[in-house]
Amino acid sequence: MKTSASKNEILKRELEQLFGEQDANIETAAQCLKVMSHPARLRILCALREGEQTVQKLEYYTGIKQSTLSQHLALLKSRGVLASRRETTYSFYRFSNDQITQLFDLIKEVFCT
Repeated sequence: MKTSASKNEILKRELEQLFGEQDANIETAAQCLKVMSHPARLRILCALREGEQTVQKLEYYTGIKQSTLSQHLALLKSRGVLASRRETTYSFYRFSNDQITQLFDLIKEVFCT
């Protein structure tokens, strides 16, 4: 029968194999999940799930005032969750990639059904 100490060593080795050189990726994942965890930002992401939106439409859909909304959008963009483009005087926001969309879909499935 294995001792507690040997079980701990086995677990430690397994974790090292799994996460070995992944410190940067783990930090990126933590920052992404942290920024998505705010209630207002989840509402923004819900509105963007239907596709690219202007700031004005996001303000209407979420009920978040434009100045506050812009701060949330900037933070989501800086963490790689959103991408944006400008067209004349309008800013359009969308999910930055399909993996972020899938992550949000999973969050929605787990907590909103």
